Amino acid sequence: MADLRLDGTDAGVATPPNYPHAIDIFRRLDGLEALGMMQRGEVPVTNITRWMNFSLETVERGHVVFGMVPHEELYNLIGSVHGGIITTLMDNALGCSVQSLLPAGQVATTMDLHTRFHRPVTAATGKVFANARVVHAGRRTSTSEAHLVDANGTVYATGTSTLMILVDQPNR
Repeated sequence: MADLRLDGTDAGVATPPNYPHAIDIFRRLDGLEALGMMQRGEVPVTNITRWMNFSLETVERGHVVFGMVPHEELYNLIGSVHGGIITTLMDNALGCSVQSLLPAGQVATTMDLHTRFHRPVTAATGKVFANARVVHAGRRTSTSEAHLVDANGTVYATGTSTLMILVDQPNR
């Protein structure tokens, strides 16, 4: 017999709580307000943030920091955190830094993404932080840059992204 949680779901199945999807929050609130509520736990974080166990550390207009604790389950075949995991963390921060500038009903989606790896990230590195800032905020596209650093400020990766600004049209 399966172990059930208080909400009635199977404890062995990764089922998200019955919360609205993140897009529903960005439809109603500006990006900075929605991200701040996510950081405080007042609304759910995005699915990728929850699934990858990222933490939303800092939310300011045009500046977002996400954290992650590296562990061996994330390693590639050469014994360091897979570059796709690091890139996903960076993409999350890069996109949310732009989202923090947008009004309700607008969302940012990645058009291009470039990650440069400077040193390997391992469990011994400790918690790492993707610190992203908006470089250019336009009406249709925006550009952001990020540094992946440890608690001492050592840089492990850098990245840039160009994002397309979309007006949400939920009934189309």
